[in-house]
Amino acid sequence: MKKILGTVVSLFVAVLFVGVAFAVNMSTLKNYSADMETTTKQGTFTSKIFYKDTKTRMESKGSIIIMRTDKKVMWMVQPEQKSYMEMALDINKQDIQSKLQDPNIKVDKEFVANDVVDKHPAKKYHMTITTNGKKEQSGFIWEATDLSNFPVKYESEDKKTSTVWKNIKTNSVSDSAFEVPADYKKMTMPSMPEGMGGGSSRKRK
Repeated sequence: MKKILGTVVSLFVAVLFVGVAFAVNMSTLKNYSADMETTTKQGTFTSKIFYKDTKTRMESKGSIIIMRTDKKVMWMVQPEQKSYMEMALDINKQDIQSKLQDPNIKVDKEFVANDVVDKHPAKKYHMTITTNGKKEQSGFIWEATDLSNFPVKYESEDKKTSTVWKNIKTNSVSDSAFEVPADYKKMTMPSMPEGMGGGSSRKRK
């Protein structure tokens, strides 16, 4: 379970960071799927991401994570066991659009260099997110110029974690990808790392 939660945190940080970075053109992010190749000190693993209208689904190592900011919940789905766990999301921390509307949050992007990522010509930027003048997070993003500046790579400030988006397909995700099958059994959710959310489990609506 700890290994799964660690994977969730790494993927979530990358998705949130790139989402905020791409705020200037959110239309490209409204409906897409892609492979995510993430490298950490534990090694490299590949996962799948589906995104549509603020709803996110991530598939990795036999587990599925569905984040529904519209319902303020996250579901961790185990297909082999036909079960799932649910926790409440702290929308103030997780919702990208809320961050963009917060006047106290500032995003600074500084051009670093021209580069190529997975055969896409890209511009590399250093990005810093601050709240009330205090730095919250920083790192690097690469925006593919042949994909309407879609962010195709994220790297943490310390360069120990990186994620590359590959096989990007737009307008390809069905609403059913963001639902838990009706016959899956709900299980008790363990404690999550700080910043991922909070609150007691709830029944699905």
